[in-house]
Amino acid sequence: MTQKIKHILSLRMLCLSLLIIFGDKAATSFAQELNITPLPMSVAMDSEGRQFELPRKFTVAMYGVSDPKVWADVDRFVRKLSFATGKKGTIERKEQGHFRMVQDKTLPAEGYVLIVSEKDVEVRFSSSAGCYYALQSFMKMLPPNVILGKEGEKKTDYLVPCITIQDQPRFGYRGFMLDVSRHFFTPDEIKRVLDIMSIYKMNRFHWHLTDDQGWRIEIKKYPKLTEVGSVSKDMLMNDEKQTKYWHGKPYGPYFYTQEDIRQIVQYAAERHIEIIPEVDMPGHMMAAMAAYPEFSCHPERTYEVWTQNLGLSVDILNVGNPNAVQFARDVVEELCQMFPGPEIHIGGDECPIMQWEKNPECDQLRKKLGLSSHRALQSWFIGEMAQVAALHGKGLFAWNESVTAQGADMTPLKENNVKVMCWVGAQPAARKATSQGLDVVITPIGPYYINRKQWNSPDEPYAAGPGNDSLSVTYNYIPVPHDISPDLSHRYIGVQATFWTEFVSSSHYMEYLMLPRLMAVAEAGWTQEAQKNFPDFVRRFNADIPLLDLGGYNYGKHYQYK
Repeated sequence: MTQKIKHILSLRMLCLSLLIIFGDKAATSFAQELNITPLPMSVAMDSEGRQFELPRKFTVAMYGVSDPKVWADVDRFVRKLSFATGKKGTIERKEQGHFRMVQDKTLPAEGYVLIVSEKDVEVRFSSSAGCYYALQSFMKMLPPNVILGKEGEKKTDYLVPCITIQDQPRFGYRGFMLDVSRHFFTPDEIKRVLDIMSIYKMNRFHWHLTDDQGWRIEIKKYPKLTEVGSVSKDMLMNDEKQTKYWHGKPYGPYFYTQEDIRQIVQYAAERHIEIIPEVDMPGHMMAAMAAYPEFSCHPERTYEVWTQNLGLSVDILNVGNPNAVQFARDVVEELCQMFPGPEIHIGGDECPIMQWEKNPECDQLRKKLGLSSHRALQSWFIGEMAQVAALHGKGLFAWNESVTAQGADMTPLKENNVKVMCWVGAQPAARKATSQGLDVVITPIGPYYINRKQWNSPDEPYAAGPGNDSLSVTYNYIPVPHDISPDLSHRYIGVQATFWTEFVSSSHYMEYLMLPRLMAVAEAGWTQEAQKNFPDFVRRFNADIPLLDLGGYNYGKHYQYK
């Protein structure tokens, strides 16, 4: 018996168990429960099953609301709702309307209260983010064309159950990382990712823009980064037919212009998603050194953009060369100017130091700084980049090797409040970082690396991993261990789904691996652990299949009811 058949039978047994334990009435109620993912904190349904019907002409009352961001969000909501339903909405500066927007500074920043009665809808919030999430929840209770912004049938009655929702997220950071270095995704494909993130209330897009396999962002001061670094002479490709093959021609030039960046940043901001750009350094820089070999430890060599998707290069930035460090500063400077969010990501993972140990410039700098190891040069370098970011009012993220690598110096990280993304040995790394007063984001290889296989079956498409990272494994992972003390638990600021593209060369395949596991990580970021319930999550995923289908999204069907 295959694993897939066993799983279908287990789902049927779950439904049968509900009938046996609770009876037909309870099982019917289970099937009719609210379909909002991530699950809200508190929901009170009207006991008589009453509903609010969106009228042919509706008004949104904005009396006393002065925040221009809220006005902009509500304007987009009204236009979207009007287009999707064929109704006509207007915004008015008065106290009463079919929708009443009430700014309440006592609520949490991203929290909201949504009260739907037969006559009207009241939305209470303290910030534009809370207002946005309340309106997302409202639209999620309507037919799926509404939240997707697609025109629906004009004769449809748009009904929402009378309900009171009190809601706020568990974590402030609810992220998704996408690697576009190994395989490039167009601006439109990036926007599709942002759209699905916004439906599930995720608020950070970590954009991995550079690596050995390609430099994907325009830097005005160093044009060869994209002229040379965005093109590889070939590329190893993978598709959903379990096929691995060579592209057979140059891959590129593929990169985002600074105008592309501005448009995508604005698109994300309208969905309350902050973009955290990552330029990986001082390791994973073969594409940069192909363009500027003078910044490597062996400037006499000729470098090429990597064509292999896997592997680890020993060629890294020469941090003992002041010109190379200034190059890095200049890149960070332009990065800060392009991205208005509060943080950028400097990478810092998988950085072999063998070349530093044999390089006279690096050894001289180590001695000058009084460092006990060459690894501590990386810590010093991270501190230098953090200071550049700080000039623009920004903080820095780095991968957990900045904390866990043998010989790492914690002082520059602590002095600059560097935030740590924990992926390899995620929980020990998080414990070490938080014990030093650093904030962490949990994104463990395995359950939150959603580029890996999601099912162990011979007919599963070729992808990373052995196939044990199923939806249930991802959903049931506990990001903050129960034994973490309260004085450290607040340092766990969020969770992130991470997607590397060594084994993915199309948006269609990326979506297949991403969904529905992205929804599971979104729920981990928003919903309190005690409220999580995997069978109910599976029910809500199945209820969202019409939405995913209408949006044209590809997704794993392993947990789809038959």
